[in-house]
Amino acid sequence: MSDKKPFLDSQAYITLGYLTIVVIGMMFDYKYYSHFAINIFEYADILDFLLAPVKNLELILFAVASFIFVLLLFRVDKAMKKRWPKFYHWFNLGMSDKTLNKYRPVIFTFALLAYLGVASDLYGDKMFRRFQKSPKEIEVVFESDQRVLKGKLIGKNADYILMQTDDLAVKAIPVSSDVQEIIIHR
Repeated sequence: MSDKKPFLDSQAYITLGYLTIVVIGMMFDYKYYSHFAINIFEYADILDFLLAPVKNLELILFAVASFIFVLLLFRVDKAMKKRWPKFYHWFNLGMSDKTLNKYRPVIFTFALLAYLGVASDLYGDKMFRRFQKSPKEIEVVFESDQRVLKGKLIGKNADYILMQTDDLAVKAIPVSSDVQEIIIHR
């Protein structure tokens, strides 16, 4: 068996990076909308998630900062192994290089999922507090009967406007449909 590491070209790295940002955006959106008991996956189209990195500057900054943080961790790991081998051996619980290389992908995956879970919880809470502090008041005028619906904008995508009305009902209003509104809960 060869000890060669798989080599990916720059296009593959860009694609994997973009897909990672899309998944992070999906997690962040899910956590935010869960504060309103909305399953955003029922109302969003795949295109909404694919365009999320372009629409959300905070998401891009988080992904870039995370990438730099992981890169620094790998560099510190390499430097620690070279400069302080005894401490490195103690820090890794006495595991050999072979054992570390075997379990490192598993450990990295669990650490990454935990990191993204905590980050998406923090992001969802932050966005919910932002909504509570200064919600955007909107009015939706229905073309068919000129009825006006007033409330606070939770979010929107290509197909729906999600809002909380004054009676605290959370509604999903289709943008282009004969359906007037969908009441998610009261």
